[in-house]
Amino acid sequence: MKEILGGKAAPKSPPKPPVNPLLDPNRRIPLVGAGIMVFCIAGYIGYFATSIYKTPSGTPFESSAQPDVSVRYDKIARKFDSSVDFMEISMGMPEKRKDMVAQAYGDVLEVSVGTGRNLDFFDWDFEGHNGVGDPVKGGGVKRGKVKSLTAIDISKEMVEVAKEKFDRKFPSMPEPRWIVADASREIPPAPKNSTTSSWSEADQKYDTIVETMGLCSVSDPVALLKNLGNHVKEDEGRILLLEHGRGTWRVVNYLLDKTAVGHALEHGCWWNRDIHAIIKESGLEIVKAESWHASTTWRFELRKPKQTAAEKQIQEKAEAHNAKDEKKAWSLW
Repeated sequence: MKEILGGKAAPKSPPKPPVNPLLDPNRRIPLVGAGIMVFCIAGYIGYFATSIYKTPSGTPFESSAQPDVSVRYDKIARKFDSSVDFMEISMGMPEKRKDMVAQAYGDVLEVSVGTGRNLDFFDWDFEGHNGVGDPVKGGGVKRGKVKSLTAIDISKEMVEVAKEKFDRKFPSMPEPRWIVADASREIPPAPKNSTTSSWSEADQKYDTIVETMGLCSVSDPVALLKNLGNHVKEDEGRILLLEHGRGTWRVVNYLLDKTAVGHALEHGCWWNRDIHAIIKESGLEIVKAESWHASTTWRFELRKPKQTAAEKQIQEKAEAHNAKDEKKAWSLW
């Protein structure tokens, strides 16, 4: 409808000139943001493409050719959790830790315990420790599966962080055994059960051994797995591993190799190791295996196969000889 002013139609307003989107304050910020995003994506694609076609640096993925960088963990222990939290959450690692650690039972050894990132996930045997626990229907308390925990790590600072975390989370629980040592060489026997009058050699072995993200950081992962096999119960005992390393995609492995040295020096971890080859060389048997993230993340359930009588006799002689030498060394000291 036309508006009439003084009997005449109101003059039409001249059309507004088009607004330059670059000058419009309502559009400027989104456009700038989109430009930055395009620039970043282009830069990432360019870097990715350049990395693929560059000459490989020849970074070794065999652990025997990689220097020991585990000393790095003493320096980063206090800030380690905050530095890996976002990455682990984005990759779904807490759930993978929880699902695996919940399988642990009996006398448990956790190797490369680090800052104790798995402590929340153990099914503790509360009643077996101190007579208290979660109430259950019909009365009584919940019985967990883990009756003892021995936690070992080569980093003293990491162990101290884990101990502080345990004391804060479980103030009424008896302390685990905290051990600072190289688990590829030194592992204590399982704790003696005070309610058992007889304690056999088999009782010195652990029911479950847990390790998460540890084979990437030890100097000799094959020796470590062999030693774990010597300390887990034959056949029925289990070694549970959650590890990362080389995958099935050639491009991914290439990039892991290209960045392995820098990552190791910064984080104390060689993330381009061949975990399958390490397990095969250790002689342990794979019961179950799962993978994610282009097969760079793996969860293994391992066991030590039963030895023949001849193999067991040879091992017992070797262990007795080593124990004699160690006793002699301590006496000389």
